[in-house]
Amino acid sequence: MKKISDRLKKEKTGISVSGEERKKNLRHGSYVSIMTVIVIALVAAVNLVVGQLPSSVTQIDASSRQLYTIGEDTENLVRGLEQDVTLYYVVTGGNENEYISRMLERYEDLSDHLTVEKVDPELHPTFTSQYTDEEVSDNSIIVVSGDKSRVVGSSDMLVQELNYYTYSYQVTEFDGEGQVTSAIAYVISDNLPVLYQLTGHDEQSLGSSLTDSIEKNNIEIQDLSLLTEESVPEDAAALLICSPSRDISEEEAQKILSYLEGGGKVLLFTDYSQEEMPNLESLLTNYGLQKGTGIVMEGDSSYYYPQRPDVLIPEINTDSSVLSGLTDDVYALIQDAQPVETLEEYRDTLEIENLLTTTDSGYVKEVSEDGMISFQQEEGDDTGTFAVGVSVTEAIDDETESQLIYFSSSTLTADELDQYVSGGNSEILSCILTNLCEMEDNITFNIPAKSLSVEYLSYTNQSAAIFKVIVIAVIPAAFLLVGFIIWMKRRKQ
Repeated sequence: MKKISDRLKKEKTGISVSGEERKKNLRHGSYVSIMTVIVIALVAAVNLVVGQLPSSVTQIDASSRQLYTIGEDTENLVRGLEQDVTLYYVVTGGNENEYISRMLERYEDLSDHLTVEKVDPELHPTFTSQYTDEEVSDNSIIVVSGDKSRVVGSSDMLVQELNYYTYSYQVTEFDGEGQVTSAIAYVISDNLPVLYQLTGHDEQSLGSSLTDSIEKNNIEIQDLSLLTEESVPEDAAALLICSPSRDISEEEAQKILSYLEGGGKVLLFTDYSQEEMPNLESLLTNYGLQKGTGIVMEGDSSYYYPQRPDVLIPEINTDSSVLSGLTDDVYALIQDAQPVETLEEYRDTLEIENLLTTTDSGYVKEVSEDGMISFQQEEGDDTGTFAVGVSVTEAIDDETESQLIYFSSSTLTADELDQYVSGGNSEILSCILTNLCEMEDNITFNIPAKSLSVEYLSYTNQSAAIFKVIVIAVIPAAFLLVGFIIWMKRRKQ
């Protein structure tokens, strides 16, 4: 009875497990467990390896303007660092700017000599005071190496412009790389070129855009009074004379001339004035130039500001050595310039070339004694091509040459006109000063800002009509045709 009962139980459950099957199941379970452990270990190892990779590998820059990509000049500078540099990212927790944060990751990946440290001003309220007396805004960067430092403000990196439709400021450009790379070059450089600016004659002030651009190119600006100094300092990379309202003295003119004859570089601006300045003009005469009377006008409407033929959009001589490195899409804007004329006789050692000129439709209008001027071209006006910016060089010896660059209007340095040409004036003058000061490659960097403006897709009427036909007619007809063919095949089956 017991055997019959056991047999009935086995038949009821339908289970009969042999010893071999148990061993097989055990081996299979062990295999699965071991493979699971191996896979988990591999995943953990991959995560550790990927975590050590630079952000340039793990984060692909898919933006159309390469906002998060570091350029070759920056890579060469940072990879070649031989001294430690620290970038202090001053930002309140949770307010980090995406562009700046991801850019700093790229910098830190380039060199072991560069470190990025985040500083929360709420937790460390006195931290920035050791580097500057001014208030440091959120998302700013303090670049430090040894005893030298420079503050790169968030407003320097995130360039804003006024939207005239909404009357609010919007971020239109990201200049993070240009500003930070320039600051790194500044703090690691021992000797920076000095641009001396002549004072004491009510000279015009440089616009803030040009001043910022000069600083970005790591050129130091210092005031110079030749009324008290015996000569232009020996460490002068160049001398800037920006439209004196009064004439310089004869002694000052001789000091400037001596500086030029020793291989000096001078950038000179003047403006129209009814006051005579013979001592200042003697510098021009000595270098084969003279300032004509009247104001230059442009007759070609494509080369002047609307309704203002005295506000010139001059042609730029990009073939000039002093403008080397200037891009082709740069425009200048200059107002109330006077014609710069070349003397009939001058030293044959002088090389004179025009930098900014009108078209051959230019003409000159004389200013009346009461300061009035007419914009209309009239019979008797001088016509032709007129220079408003000129470069003169003279070889002193086989290795040294002097250079005088002259513009007949200081409006080229003004912020207002510079904004109309998207910073073109500042770019031109910065290019000139960089070449005048003979900047080394590891000090100055011409890294343009990256546009953040929205680019809209534009259609002509013809292309819009074609697009409508394709969307409304061609595509639906194609679907109908494919559906009809499939229906016919299935019907035949």
